[in-house]
Amino acid sequence: MQKYKNSLRNFSENRGEKGNLEAFIHNKSNSKLGDSLVNFIYSVAKSIVSEMPTGTKVSDSILLEAYRRSLWHSTNTLKLKGKKNRIADAIEALILYFWVHKDLNLEKLISPLIAQLEPDRLHHPKEEHSSAVFSFQRLLDFLYDFYLD
Repeated sequence: MQKYKNSLRNFSENRGEKGNLEAFIHNKSNSKLGDSLVNFIYSVAKSIVSEMPTGTKVSDSILLEAYRRSLWHSTNTLKLKGKKNRIADAIEALILYFWVHKDLNLEKLISPLIAQLEPDRLHHPKEEHSSAVFSFQRLLDFLYDFYLD
């Protein structure tokens, strides 16, 4: 896996994004790959919590609400503005950034989601939405703390 992360790091360096969080998260290519990563980690977390394999797409509104409740937003550390989909794209790229550049393994990205997801709420769309928002807020707050260290 490290070989692949190194390749992704090299892409960032070639685009002048090395160490530049803002440039990285606003790159559309990074948000596309981040979208796949976010859907994967949520699907794994939901599968573990519900004890049933599933594949799930994380909506932009979940990521937007999670960001607005997170420490990134409340401390003005990461000021994201614009339409819902643009903010969600930036959050997807942010999660990718930590996986690629900060060497967080998938377990570190999945664990905060598992800790907050409530199995009884995963069978009702509105309740799952709320549970997913809190799960991603927890993940974003974990990444915020990791960023400050």
